[in-house]
Amino acid sequence: MGECTVSPHIFFESAHHGSSRLVVSLCMGVTPPQSMLTSMYCFCCACSLLCCAALWCAVCLQDAFGNYVVQYVLELGQTDSSRAIIMSIKGHFAELSMQKFSSNVVEKCLKLGGLDPEREIIIQELVASPLLPRLLQDSYGNYVVQSALTISSGGVHQDLVDAIKPFLPSLRGTPHGKRILQKINGKV
Repeated sequence: MGECTVSPHIFFESAHHGSSRLVVSLCMGVTPPQSMLTSMYCFCCACSLLCCAALWCAVCLQDAFGNYVVQYVLELGQTDSSRAIIMSIKGHFAELSMQKFSSNVVEKCLKLGGLDPEREIIIQELVASPLLPRLLQDSYGNYVVQSALTISSGGVHQDLVDAIKPFLPSLRGTPHGKRILQKINGKV
């Protein structure tokens, strides 16, 4: 494999200008230079598909175009890359769930197959978050909670339902709340 000629700066900039999939495609099947492997950039490579530093991943997924870069990498089904993305934003799932672009990435992380321990981390973080009441009412966060209710099972699902129960009265009168109630009633 040859050395990638796409610089991390161009990759990051492309995420903000809509050409992100092209750059990701250019990076497929090439080995990045060693200096890039140790630097703080979002970058795709053949082995792990993503050498992702928390700073750049968090910036990309909050951007109107950058979130598509992260979603695209998640959709490729590379477990190591997906795990790296999830772990790089660990501790921020609740706040990211309430933002227009990053909420799509959090939902995508929840829907990934083969990463049950990581999905449980996300759900447990949402359950423990003081932002949970806001998530339930938020125009983006409620979809993340709905996805969590849909994909969870067993004890993790019950923990999520138990965390939501104190807020059920305030959910009954809202469109977002009604969908969450339907998810709870359909599975409990």
